[in-house]
Amino acid sequence: MKKGIIILLCVGSLCACCFLACTIRNDSKLKAAQNAEYLALVHGVNHGSGLDWRAAVIQRMLAEANVAADRLKLPIKRPITMSDIQDDYVDSPWSDVIHGTNRFPDTIFGSHIFDSEIPREQRLRALKIGLGGRIDAANYEFGFVQGKLVHIMRMDGPETEYYARRLDELIGKPSLIDTNGAYQLATQWLSAVGVDVAELEKQSGPMIKGGHTVNQLHYLARGATNYVTLPLFYVDFGSQHFPASGNLHAFDESLVSVEVLGTTKELQELIIGKNSINADVPYDHGPVLLITNALELARTPNPSVKQLQNPATAQAYALTPTQVSNYSRNFPSLSAAVTNAPERQAIPPLPK
Repeated sequence: MKKGIIILLCVGSLCACCFLACTIRNDSKLKAAQNAEYLALVHGVNHGSGLDWRAAVIQRMLAEANVAADRLKLPIKRPITMSDIQDDYVDSPWSDVIHGTNRFPDTIFGSHIFDSEIPREQRLRALKIGLGGRIDAANYEFGFVQGKLVHIMRMDGPETEYYARRLDELIGKPSLIDTNGAYQLATQWLSAVGVDVAELEKQSGPMIKGGHTVNQLHYLARGATNYVTLPLFYVDFGSQHFPASGNLHAFDESLVSVEVLGTTKELQELIIGKNSINADVPYDHGPVLLITNALELARTPNPSVKQLQNPATAQAYALTPTQVSNYSRNFPSLSAAVTNAPERQAIPPLPK
């Protein structure tokens, strides 16, 4: 497991949002009125976003997880259903607003998106809001950031990669592939999810390098004196250099990474990174997954706790019985606004 993706999926969207806020305000020298409009847009997008937003994002992540599982031929029962979800996280809408290479939201208004002369509602409706969050389902984690699938990881349990805590079981196990075989599998999987490997490997720039490396895990078991080679392969494509900043030392991070389990030739982990926050990623040809009715979803009143006692209503909001019983504790900002929201229909099953 790469530590970078953990940071990305846990706080990545929040960091991106803060980073972009600082960049826009400092580099673009927004006027006071534009700063106020920036905050007003953030509030206008996020305020009130609750269970309708959450349910829509989870449903969309589930659908896209099924697409990825099919294309990658993951060793799981398909389709993945709502009942297979063991854990989830949903970004706030603003965290996944799609931005252009100029750091401003990607809209018809360009750098004028924060100009108060343009009616605010027009600017709000011009925003493109992507899919953002994570679901753990069928022993795989699927992560999305700003409308892109960025992470798939096979899991043994909550926040635990497959074999991560039982590497001793792999000692002495033969691998069905070598480093060339691992590279071939990695390129096939990346192509299946829309990554142009040829374009990826020729990336270049002041801080960017192309190419690829393949490494096999060398493991020192507890009490052992010699390292052993395990049938786990790490295929890394390209790299970006991050210079030292403050207390952080300089480091290099792969643009794209794939981990392969050699005993079964199965995917362990796939990470599709970006070469800078919200910059264009020419090697990622996968679709930008948008929530086209995001404003309507965010503005829809939340149901009361009493309404959620109806199992069909709870299912429609993608809530488990445990989440319903702990509603006020798990979703305090939502349950505080008790409303008379209309009853929702249950989520229809995914087509087979």
